[in-house]
Amino acid sequence: MRGQAGRRSRLERGFTLIELMIVILLLGLVMAVAVRGMRSLAKSDMRTSAVKMAGAIRYLFDRASTTGKMHRLVIDFENKKYWAEVSDDAYYMPRERETDETRQADAEEQAREDEESKKKAEEAQAAGETQSYDMTRYQPQEWKAKRARFSAFKEMAVKPVEVKGAKIQGLFTPRLATPLNTGHGYIYFFPLGMTEAAQVYLSDDDEKTFYSLVVHPLTGRVQIYNRYVEPPVEEQYDDEGNRIVR
Repeated sequence: MRGQAGRRSRLERGFTLIELMIVILLLGLVMAVAVRGMRSLAKSDMRTSAVKMAGAIRYLFDRASTTGKMHRLVIDFENKKYWAEVSDDAYYMPRERETDETRQADAEEQAREDEESKKKAEEAQAAGETQSYDMTRYQPQEWKAKRARFSAFKEMAVKPVEVKGAKIQGLFTPRLATPLNTGHGYIYFFPLGMTEAAQVYLSDDDEKTFYSLVVHPLTGRVQIYNRYVEPPVEEQYDDEGNRIVR
């Protein structure tokens, strides 16, 4: 009877301070293990996304070399996607580095050209001149490089891919004045077996964990680093991919 009364008395008093500290400690350990597991899983997803993008880059490098056509990888930062496009036209790299202002001006010029082409086609159709010759084509005009027109890549090898477990934090190539992280970014692959020197960055939402994909222009090889590799903003390269020493 005395033993039962003692047990009831201890139960009525509840947990001691030491017992509460042990419970809190165990809960903390469980939470720490869970958080570490989630971080490990997130890193695994980022690593998988980085490897998959590296494979797409290498594939486009080989594809451009074998088909003799201009290819490019399109990176959509807002929607965390990338896909491939191809063109039969020659693409001319800009002499000056791209900035937000030059990209805006180029987009406006392209929209103006598209509108003019559409207007001419409508006027010709309305006049019934779709089969007639346009003599202005044979008149001397100021030479202007033809704008390369890219179309969606039909091969299923590089269908539109959504990056899982990460966001595309940025892109840098020597063509850019500063790293790009808005709108659409491009990596170009040339028919003679060359691509742009480029760096693509993947990160978690908090931008605490980074993966850097460094693309080598002459081989198309992609090295993956589990850190942020600073972009060589002040470095420039010539048409053969050699660094310009100033």
